[in-house]
Amino acid sequence: MTSSILTIDILRHGETSMDAGKLYGATDVPLSDLGKAQLLRAVQKIHQEPLAQVISSPLQRCAWLAEQLKAKTPVHYERSFAEMDFGDWEGQDIKTLLHQEPNFRLDVSQLEAPNGETFANFYTRVKQAWEHHTTKHIEQGGHHLLITHGGVIRVLLGLTLGIPKTKLTNLFVPHAAWSRVSFVQGQQPMLWFMNHEA
Repeated sequence: MTSSILTIDILRHGETSMDAGKLYGATDVPLSDLGKAQLLRAVQKIHQEPLAQVISSPLQRCAWLAEQLKAKTPVHYERSFAEMDFGDWEGQDIKTLLHQEPNFRLDVSQLEAPNGETFANFYTRVKQAWEHHTTKHIEQGGHHLLITHGGVIRVLLGLTLGIPKTKLTNLFVPHAAWSRVSFVQGQQPMLWFMNHEA
């Protein structure tokens, strides 16, 4: 008997209306017009294969696309796939923060955002949500789309490839790019491609 294959395309949201170079995690910024166009182009490519389910961060830069798809595909919003809450750093200039907080680049696993999340807590919630979703659906299989954020995607790719937490910031994840991971029961997950763009 052939095992079912669970395929998950992990799509980063498009460009937002937030000024370039600013840090936004839990801040619920909307997509720009370009960002919406980027996502529509991406999902046309992804949707060439039927989608069994869409999973999305509830933040509007991800949820916008999920809303476009929900008439034809079941949509589930999952808070655990939202971006890291950077607390007092939200909205600040990234270059300035890189000088003030070298762990953004040197060892993100030690990052602790004041009045926000620690990276350790963020990593754990994303990992648990991923394991819950894959365990729940691996037997049935199918093609799923996860619409989420750059930080979440780095964690998921790191889990798939066994990349140490300290190296996750070395992964570049552009807007509206997607990566594909497949699961077969009893086997290790497989990364088919990374950062595909429409």
